[in-house]
Amino acid sequence: MKHLLLPILLVALVAPAAAQSDAPGDPLHPAMEAARHAVINFLDLDQAQVESWDTLWADHRAAEEPLHQQIADVQAQIDDLFATGSPDPAELGLLIIERRDLGDALVDVHVIYVEGFQSLLDEEQSRSLGEIRIAERIERWIPAFTALELVKR
Repeated sequence: MKHLLLPILLVALVAPAAAQSDAPGDPLHPAMEAARHAVINFLDLDQAQVESWDTLWADHRAAEEPLHQQIADVQAQIDDLFATGSPDPAELGLLIIERRDLGDALVDVHVIYVEGFQSLLDEEQSRSLGEIRIAERIERWIPAFTALELVKR
């Protein structure tokens, strides 16, 4: 469990920076670059895997960018309708459906990225990634078990 602590802490520290990262193709924020190196080291990625991942990351970011902009544009239209005081229900409904569809497209882009990354990994690396995913799901419960002395100190 101790070997999982560093990557988990890095993810916790990097998440806010990830939300503020620059456009595709721009250099990574230093915290994101540190997280990238932590993933490379933890999974013991070889150079070919790193290069493939870099391409996958850039494609992922490039696909996300226009969706984020479209979502912001639709949200602004929704906000403008509400600002009128009595939005047209049909127009509002269409915009909300459009906003949901764009959100779904964004999820699809992310799923393609995650599945693409996983396909780069060998069996041992996939198992290690699975451990990280399990740790992420249970991380919020650890303080309770620690407080009640049910895990090693």
